Amino acid sequence: MAYHGWGFSSSIWRNWKAELSQFGSFAAYDRGYFSTEQNSQKPSAQEPTVLLSHSFGLHGIEQSLFQQADLLIIISGFLRFHPVAAQYKRRSRTMLQQMMNEFEIHPEKVLQNYYANCYAPREAPNKSLGKLDHQLLLDDLKWLNRSIIEADKLKKVNKICIIHGSDDHIVPKKKGREIFNQLPEQSQYFEIKKAGHALPVTHSQQCLDFIKPEIVKLFNKADRL
Repeated sequence: MAYHGWGFSSSIWRNWKAELSQFGSFAAYDRGYFSTEQNSQKPSAQEPTVLLSHSFGLHGIEQSLFQQADLLIIISGFLRFHPVAAQYKRRSRTMLQQMMNEFEIHPEKVLQNYYANCYAPREAPNKSLGKLDHQLLLDDLKWLNRSIIEADKLKKVNKICIIHGSDDHIVPKKKGREIFNQLPEQSQYFEIKKAGHALPVTHSQQCLDFIKPEIVKLFNKADRL
């Protein structure tokens, strides 16, 4: 079950579905940023359960699914978006507020700038955004501003794989290491050199090379039970 981050859609998992469907059904939840109807039908848990999340998508996973998950993949993720230290937190909050203010006036421009930062150091693909759910995108930026996941909530998951790009311009790699440092007994940390924030698209094969052995072990174990 896969959850995309802010400003993206379920299409980021296209290559992943082709690779991982051999292990069972692959469901990608779409938040509905680029259509008039939100996809409210979230995937239901199966056995064994593997959860995939990109960026803010981690915060959209229901607590009950963490409790059922056998494997959680956190890509470019974070427990809290803003830094803890007061001086850096104020700066981060100010920058996000400026982004929200600009988004209300020029949403397409904000998204294009966001994608440029997400795909850096590569170039962002040049594609039409289509019809935006402006209010949902703005509401989720406000949610991002306050959302925090306590590490204890992830301790129910048997195994966690954390993948981060070394040159992530949106979520610094220290955010991924923070998750690992708080959950060292059940997690692994993988860092992709010279990679940015949009890893599910730009480095899908490298990510899959990290996680497929864990998925194979999980399903082999299930077959023996």
